[in-house]
Amino acid sequence: MTDYGVWTLLTPLVTIALAVLTRQVILSLLIGAVVGYTVIAGFNPLAGIADALDSYINVFASAGNTRTILFCFMVGGIIRLIQITGGTQAIIHGLTERAQLVKSPIAVQLLAMLTSMVIFIESSISLMSAGTVSRDLADHYRVSREKMAYVIQSSCVATCSSVMINGWGAAMMAIIGVQISRGYLEGEPFSILLASMPYNLMAWLSLLGVLFYIFSGVSWGPMAKADKRALQGQVLRQGALPIAGNQQVEPVTVNGKASYFIVPLLTIIFMVPLGLWVTGNGNITAGSGSTAVFWAVMAGTLISLVYFVGGRVLSLDAFFRHLLAGYSDMIPLGAIMSLAFLVGDLSADLQTGQYITQLIDGVLPAELSAAFVFLIAAVMSLATGTSWGTFAIMIPIGIQIGVAADLDPHLLIGASISGAIFGDMTSPISDTGIVSSMATGNDHIDHIRTQFPYILVIGLISCVLFAFLGSW
Repeated sequence: MTDYGVWTLLTPLVTIALAVLTRQVILSLLIGAVVGYTVIAGFNPLAGIADALDSYINVFASAGNTRTILFCFMVGGIIRLIQITGGTQAIIHGLTERAQLVKSPIAVQLLAMLTSMVIFIESSISLMSAGTVSRDLADHYRVSREKMAYVIQSSCVATCSSVMINGWGAAMMAIIGVQISRGYLEGEPFSILLASMPYNLMAWLSLLGVLFYIFSGVSWGPMAKADKRALQGQVLRQGALPIAGNQQVEPVTVNGKASYFIVPLLTIIFMVPLGLWVTGNGNITAGSGSTAVFWAVMAGTLISLVYFVGGRVLSLDAFFRHLLAGYSDMIPLGAIMSLAFLVGDLSADLQTGQYITQLIDGVLPAELSAAFVFLIAAVMSLATGTSWGTFAIMIPIGIQIGVAADLDPHLLIGASISGAIFGDMTSPISDTGIVSSMATGNDHIDHIRTQFPYILVIGLISCVLFAFLGSW
């Protein structure tokens, strides 16, 4: 396989720099992809453009990629339906006026945090549910959408990477299982991963950080500007482009019911574990996440059809008209997701992760190995936008470093996981970041810019703690 050397870093550097400078994520991803394929084509720009276009088409050759993109479109249709029938307004009224569970900015943020944590089976469903429940409430109580995106993404990623009985845990256990088969470790993957979870410092500190910002009301950096703007009644920054549209949807029914919100959403939520169980042949942790969420949103659409049309809430014509309108709102999201998959495939072709690992291999003493593994995993996941891909590369490296240096392998596994989720929370091409922006109605780059300093502080604290634990 070709060694591209330092040129392997050009794509992530160009993509991230353009995203920050232009705030145009689609343009940044597209240019980054062309630059990367130009490198692969021996710096022939015309061949690079042709290869980028061909590879973009090949993104849809992956069934998992296609199911994920279709999920984004279809969940937009369901969100439109629960808005147009008055379900969203009814649930807001129920939480605020009737039950009075949500009657302050703090309560809104806690609702979003708890929702994203409770639905830990699949991260996209978790983020969409939390955003759907809390977005209008946040606007009502003048909590910035950027703050809500930070709350739900950090809470979701931290929880999904720690709970273990979901696709994240299954992937990590499979990677650990390979290292056991090769003799680097002894024991069962579940037990080893369980013993490593206390060292997933990035997750635990992220949850503490979210709680701190919720209860203290402290805000700083770009987030402070967003919060100040929201307090003045301005939902989005002037010139912002929310990736799922920002139009206000007026209900067609006079008296919306909370069930119009609950029935479609609960159908999706409960179908995910069933889909994982079926695709995993009775083992929920071995199931296909992309298949499960696709089945779930299909079931949610079917139940919505029966419920709304059968109950004469909507006519058949109105149902499909609004369903398709919801799909159209997701076009920018579909473009971003497909380009993110393209750049992810490109980073694998360029061997970006392997190059970063080799670049600084063996430059630190053994006591700092855990901090070293965390930093490399953080840089890798930031550059590639994938925590799962980083798990696959860094967990084996962490285990092997631990064995060679006679260190606790559980500490090194925890450092690998922590570094991987750092990038998941900060990369503009991370799927959880993209879905968080969509779920909260955010300009995607505004979400990344406001969240980055908060996550960076958590990352620095985690790195220091890994250095301390490695020397202790």
